[in-house]
Amino acid sequence: GVTADRRDNPLRPRHGYHWSTQVEAADPKLGGESTYQRFEISGAYHTSWGSGRWVHVGLSHGVITTLGATDSNLPVNRRFYPGGDNSIRGYQRGEAAPRRADELFVGAKTFVLANLELEQALTPNWSLVAFGDALGTAVSLRGYPFTERLYSVGLGVRYQTLIGPIRLEYGR
Repeated sequence: GVTADRRDNPLRPRHGYHWSTQVEAADPKLGGESTYQRFEISGAYHTSWGSGRWVHVGLSHGVITTLGATDSNLPVNRRFYPGGDNSIRGYQRGEAAPRRADELFVGAKTFVLANLELEQALTPNWSLVAFGDALGTAVSLRGYPFTERLYSVGLGVRYQTLIGPIRLEYGR
């Protein structure tokens, strides 16, 4: 993995950007039991928008392939299961993943996630946030980059502590 961070504060960013990328590969020739290649890239940009207001924009993308093998050997925990407070906030952790016809989660082989937040300071430690999240997923690479779409909008309140923010957010 490779990461670059140019934010003014990693716990409460107001200006700057950060990005990261991660590549993972498995093959029986390397001592594993399955063959897959997993790639993830993400980034975020933070800037002020007037006095006491900030805009936060994030974009993430992931894809997993099984070049030289079949999906039947792909470990279920290597697929993508988006949802939750650091993903699409209108869904519980992992519950924005694709499902089979019998409603069981199967996970995605590819996803695209976009987050947009507008934060308004109330005091030096309290702020309100309005957000919108968009997610696209696909069960197979034939649907790259996505075949299913989910959206979420919501509001939240944040309190800044010495060790990071406490967030209370509701998305639908």
